[in-house]
Amino acid sequence: MNTKSIRIVTLAAGLVVPAAALAQPVLPSLSSTSDRSSIVAKLQQQAQMDELEAKFWSQEPLTQQDYYVQEKEDRQLVARISAGEQISPVEIEQALKGVDTDY
Repeated sequence: MNTKSIRIVTLAAGLVVPAAALAQPVLPSLSSTSDRSSIVAKLQQQAQMDELEAKFWSQEPLTQQDYYVQEKEDRQLVARISAGEQISPVEIEQALKGVDTDY
């Protein structure tokens, strides 16, 4: 390769890397019914998993409590979404994160 093509490739790579570094995950909005139903389905599935993990997976009372609290919060958020309340994207992101346990 000659120096001109090396400069062009270097410039292109320099422009692509910052754009990829600044990319943020995009959460679906609650404005469309399909996005709303997909979030509700994810939250309901997560609530069921939290209930199963609290009952059968964990033997520690504090970890079980964390799962039960997360399950309750998921169900409350589903009810708020179904009622048509305004919910912030941060709140949805935190709810979809689930319970983080240190193993």
